[in-house]
Amino acid sequence: MHKTLASAQIHVAVDLMIVTVRDGKMAVLLSRRPQAPCAGCWALPGHLLPLEESAETAAESLLREMLPIDGAYREQLFTFTDVSRDPRGRVISIAYLVLVPWQRLEGCLTREEVKLACFTVCDDAKQSALVGPETILLDGPQLAFDHGQIIRTGIRRLQGKISYTDVGFHFLQSTDAFSLRELQMIFEAVLGEEMDKSNFRRSILARYETTGHISQTEDIQKSGRGRPAVLYRYIP
Repeated sequence: MHKTLASAQIHVAVDLMIVTVRDGKMAVLLSRRPQAPCAGCWALPGHLLPLEESAETAAESLLREMLPIDGAYREQLFTFTDVSRDPRGRVISIAYLVLVPWQRLEGCLTREEVKLACFTVCDDAKQSALVGPETILLDGPQLAFDHGQIIRTGIRRLQGKISYTDVGFHFLQSTDAFSLRELQMIFEAVLGEEMDKSNFRRSILARYETTGHISQTEDIQKSGRGRPAVLYRYIP
């Protein structure tokens, strides 16, 4: 963003909430702001909307600029219009939700040209003393502008949609070969609660297998001493 903004104008920004599931927890990618305002704070990647681009095109370009990945799921999240959200002037933010499997992100984040870090989020101020270096408090001073509100809105969107849409499948490393346990871990990370294995299995098979949206493959997954897991394929 520009250091100064015209006070008599309304400016539009595009911000990306890039979400993944890491180690059984939902996490977001943030970049550290190098200049004022909020210098040194963590922020969602974003910039002002160019005159020659639509919000969709700008979001796509920004994602391509920030991460060397293709085919990430993206949807418009919300438009944030609070009059005091940016101390430099009147800035409206069109936020986008981007879902990327951790396995695709892990290698990217070690590249020198990628200026993003991965954080799990904490939405409880009472637990602020427990926040570690890889966790960020949504209402804490580490986050710039109203980005805590944007992240909270994105989490609620995911929690509301995961039970009736295919949004959870976009966190899978592969939609061509996954176990129901892998899918359950994603649901638990998004919802923030443990789920009964038998109930989850019945629910998923009733919702997706009987409607033809997932099908068993001929492969199995062997891990440890337990019974090998049947692998499934997702069919959009």
